[in-house]
Order: sequence, then C-alpha cells, then structure tokens
Amino acid sequence: MHAPAYHLRGFLVFASIVLLSGASPLVAQEPDAGVIGRIYDERTGEPIIQVVILLDSVPQTVSVSSQGRFVLTKLSPGKHRFEIRSIGYRPHPIEVTLAPGQVAQYEFNLVFTGERLAELAVEARNSKLLNRFADFERRRQHGLGHFITRDEIKSRGYLNLGDAMRTVKGVRVNCGAIECLIRMARAAPGCHPTYYVDGNLARSFAENTPISDIQGIEVYRGSAELPGEFSGSGSMCGVIAVWTRAAP
Repeated sequence: MHAPAYHLRGFLVFASIVLLSGASPLVAQEPDAGVIGRIYDERTGEPIIQVVILLDSVPQTVSVSSQGRFVLTKLSPGKHRFEIRSIGYRPHPIEVTLAPGQVAQYEFNLVFTGERLAELAVEARNSKLLNRFADFERRRQHGLGHFITRDEIKSRGYLNLGDAMRTVKGVRVNCGAIECLIRMARAAPGCHPTYYVDGNLARSFAENTPISDIQGIEVYRGSAELPGEFSGSGSMCGVIAVWTRAAP
C-alpha cells in the first residue's frame, strides 16, 4: 500500500528545510559555561571595584560587588581571553579554557602602578599601607632580629613559610613524615617559637602555609633580640611575627 502523495511531499519539504538551515534536531546544544571572579590589590589585598572587564577584547556589562567579585554567565565553551583594567593598575590578562557547563573561579590580583591616578589618591593609598606596617618598619630599622619583606618573598620565589625560614641563620626547619616544625637553633628540644599574626598571639602558623598573602615576617631567635611588644610568656623559645596583606 502506497503512502498518500501529499504526505510524501510534506516530508520532503521538511527535510529540505532542515538541510538548508543546517539544523539537526537530534543533536543537543552544549550547555553554557560561566566565570566567577575576584579582583583585588596585589599588595594590600583590598578589593578593587572600579574596573573594566574585557572578554575576548569586548567590554562586559557586569556589576562588581563591594568584595571585588563578579559573575559572568552564558559563556560559550572553549578558549577565552579575559583582561581586567583599572586606573592606577597594570592590566591583568588571562587565557582560560571553559568546558561545557563549567563555572570556573579565578582571582585577579592587580599590580598598583599609580599611572593616571590622581596624586592625592596615590598618597592616600600609600599612607594607609605604611600605617599598617609602621611598627614592622620601625623595628626593622633598629636592626635586631631578622626581617623578610614582601619584595624578598617575591624575588626569591618562596612557596611557604618554611621556605623562607630555611634561609634564616639560627633557625631550623625539621620535617617529619607528616609535618614540619620550626625551631630556633639555640632553643632546647621541644621548645618552639611563639607566633604572632597581624599583632595577635597565635597558637601556631603552619610551615606549609602559602606565603602569597604575607606582607612581612619578623624572626627573633632569642631574648636578646626581642622587642617589648613580643616579650610575653613563652617568648624565650623565640618569636615569629607574620604580617598579612589583607588584615584590617
């Protein structure tokens, strides 16, 4: 039994439309991708809000929160080039590859240059930065103890606190099967240094803690080097004071 001619003609017309349009009703489209980003000052750790976000050289209309965070959705999977720009900072480009349905997270730490930024704003930022570490710089000028600055951390490529401590004369970094412990060379066995983080007494500061958020480190190997600020109970085994970039 033959199919009616008008049914056959209808099928042929539908098939022709599909072929001409290049559509394939049997192939599902790949799900969109997305990006969650955070933008902050490389040195102070403070969020940067006034920015231009470029995606494949095209400015994006997207809001940036008070924490420096933004969200981009409905991105096509594949390779993309992001670039973050802000007056007074070096442009930060990054190449990313997004899988279908992936929501990737990236951090953009912008390097401050002061270019095209009003002189008053530059002075205000530098003043804020200096006030946070004024005591650190004052003690460093006195010449007691050992000081590791942010510039040294970056230039020598330290990965964690232990890496930095291994370069300090009179400090031992003893690694076991599970963890590493920092001890002053002249301290008795079992006598471990007291830690301060941003001026507050801390029970410990892990040897393998990433050093990317550290602005400066003070090391006092014995009582002869200790300033009054760190001469509390337990400090006879030495003191390690860590200053982070993002502390209030």
